[in-house]
Amino acid sequence: MKVLVFIYFFGIFLISQNKCARILCVFQMPAVSHQATFKPISRTLSLRGHKVVAVTPHPINDSNLTNLTEIDTSKETYEIIFRHGFEFFMSKEDPVHHKIPKIFAMYDEFAHAILNNSQFKKICNDPNQKFDLIISQIYVSPIMFALGAKLKAPIVGVSSMGGWQGTHIAAGNPNPPALYSEMFLPYNGELTFYERLKSTLYFIWSRLYVYWVAMPRCDKIAKQYLGEDLPYLADLERNVSAIFLNINPILYTPRPMVPTVIPMSFMHIQKPKPLPEDIREIIETAKNGVIYFSLGSNVKSVNIPQRIRGLLMEAFAELPYKVLWKFEKEELPGKPDNVVIRKWLPQQDILAHPNIKAFISQCGLQSTEEAIDREMPMVGIPFIADQEMNSVRLAKWGVLRHVDYLNTTKEELVRTIKDVAENPSYRSNMKNLRALLQDEPMTSLDRVTWWAEYVIRHRGTRHLRSPTIDIEWHKYLLLDVFVVLIGVPALLLLLIFRFVFGKKSIKMKKE
Repeated sequence: MKVLVFIYFFGIFLISQNKCARILCVFQMPAVSHQATFKPISRTLSLRGHKVVAVTPHPINDSNLTNLTEIDTSKETYEIIFRHGFEFFMSKEDPVHHKIPKIFAMYDEFAHAILNNSQFKKICNDPNQKFDLIISQIYVSPIMFALGAKLKAPIVGVSSMGGWQGTHIAAGNPNPPALYSEMFLPYNGELTFYERLKSTLYFIWSRLYVYWVAMPRCDKIAKQYLGEDLPYLADLERNVSAIFLNINPILYTPRPMVPTVIPMSFMHIQKPKPLPEDIREIIETAKNGVIYFSLGSNVKSVNIPQRIRGLLMEAFAELPYKVLWKFEKEELPGKPDNVVIRKWLPQQDILAHPNIKAFISQCGLQSTEEAIDREMPMVGIPFIADQEMNSVRLAKWGVLRHVDYLNTTKEELVRTIKDVAENPSYRSNMKNLRALLQDEPMTSLDRVTWWAEYVIRHRGTRHLRSPTIDIEWHKYLLLDVFVVLIGVPALLLLLIFRFVFGKKSIKMKKE
């Protein structure tokens, strides 16, 4: 009897410690790779008994998840991303300060689409809708952070990659451009003078652009839909309870981080599943093995310049391997005989097959994580965002060979692919890299879940707020201290100089 009573009260205690919460998730970006990172979060929180409302262009659509309600925004958001197109972002000739305004403009339109969604408007305008936590995707634009003030709930930002410098600054992370290059720049490790100069100029430009142009526009959009009485958006961004960033010390330079910036990785990785019969046959009948080629869900092979596509086909035709190419159309004019195309391919399962010799990738973070988990050596052909940085960084670890598509030749491509496919050091290094990255005390999903519930339990993380968030820039740089330490002695020396030489001058005049 005593045992039953103990179990009863212990059960009540557990329920009280992990009470059901209402959570709103807003994931704007209509990209498979981004959403693959976010889906496990909403799914896991719903399975833990929380009532989750997820606004997403990629619904899970699982009737077994009875605690998960999804608002599908695919129609509105995909129209936006198709209209903007990724061709602009793929151009290496265009400098990064031309691309950042384009990204902000695209996310402004995402915000209009989501905040104007009829189902979502009912939630925002219903005073009876109460949430204990809001989780919102953060890329560059903080517009959705205004939901925290509107719905009076603590808010957490989440990114499917690292944070751009505005995110780090708002969270209170130290961000000197000489040490931590922006993720949109390909620099990492020890920066050269030129790289530090360019990183610093970009840092200054981006801060001015956000302060004078982007943030006022974002604030205007937030207040248009959520109310003119909201605090200024920059202040709301600095009050976010936590930031979940998809980072690791291999691809991102290790840095000091405040307690509320939570690293995560390999969120979307699943155990290998059996391949579709036609794909399995293609791979297993390839006498010399298979090269798998995919540029992910954002770049897409159909969007790359015709010159680059032709160069790839010329190189593939000279390879002794079969090439399995994720190509988003039914036909590929001029396709070599050893190339097989499919509009969609189960990438994680393909990379697990032992007859795959190498993975030619754009080096998006999710594709990179899949290659690392499957211990698959890579050829990196980066195009946009953090892909260049990822490729350069992985090349230094000896798991990948980096290719600059603007300057490469057919002969160089053939040599590179053969080297990665045949040299066992790349696969061996990848195996070591996987062991290094996955040696953690808990999974990233467990860590993110714990922190989400921590924010719920304590109604935010005000007690963990970094003082660097609130300090004024001239105090942070110690300019007032340097004025005292340098200016006062300099003034005293000047006065002494004038006093001494002034006397000599007067004496000389008298004589």
